Amino acid sequence: MVTDSVSISESTDLSSSPRTKLLDAAEAEFSRVGFGGATTKAIAAAAGVAQGLLHYHFGAKERLFEAVIERRSGLINASRLALLAEVDADTPDATSRIFEAFFRPPLGPEGGGPTFAPIFASLSVGGERERALVARHYDAPARRFVDALTRTGVDRTVAASAYGFALGALIGSVGREGRVRRLGGPDDGPDETEALIERLVAFATGGLRALAEPDPLPTSRPRAATRGRTRRSPRRSS
Repeated sequence: MVTDSVSISESTDLSSSPRTKLLDAAEAEFSRVGFGGATTKAIAAAAGVAQGLLHYHFGAKERLFEAVIERRSGLINASRLALLAEVDADTPDATSRIFEAFFRPPLGPEGGGPTFAPIFASLSVGGERERALVARHYDAPARRFVDALTRTGVDRTVAASAYGFALGALIGSVGREGRVRRLGGPDDGPDETEALIERLVAFATGGLRALAEPDPLPTSRPRAATRGRTRRSPRRSS
């Protein structure tokens, strides 16, 4: 099921409602201390509402966590699918445009920025609860993207693998924690988001093309010839 329960305009119009304040506060608290560390008392206090109102709207903490995921995934999925619908699979740039539709929304305002990034990443490494949330709120759109990639002429197994690798690259990038720059990467300046999307699209598109090549990953490498060579013993430390 594709969730589109809250649009960006609706979120803005309802920004002063207790329910929206609770969702905003919960997103920040789950991001800061994780699901296990967050308490409904702290979330209600941060939202400036009575704890009883939280339980009225959401019941238990588990349902509040899902509501946070539901709201954010609804925004991301709606934007992704709108961009995907504009792609013509028969054009030469179809693959890159499909991946741009995949990467752009989570890195834009729909994605929640640094606040939602730890929650987004936790969905891929969490336990049974997180896997169930991904299945409910992300799997249907994911299949649409795999379908779109297969229409460009690649095998479905290749398309699904490329999608998974693209997701891994996105998770590693969405937090904007600056590690690439610390390791000697580029300083993108004011257009950092656009530059990041361009690199992610190039990476994913190139990866898909490599996977689609016949035998892209040989199972074994031929042994280097050793005939006529003198084998050296490991040097001993003195």
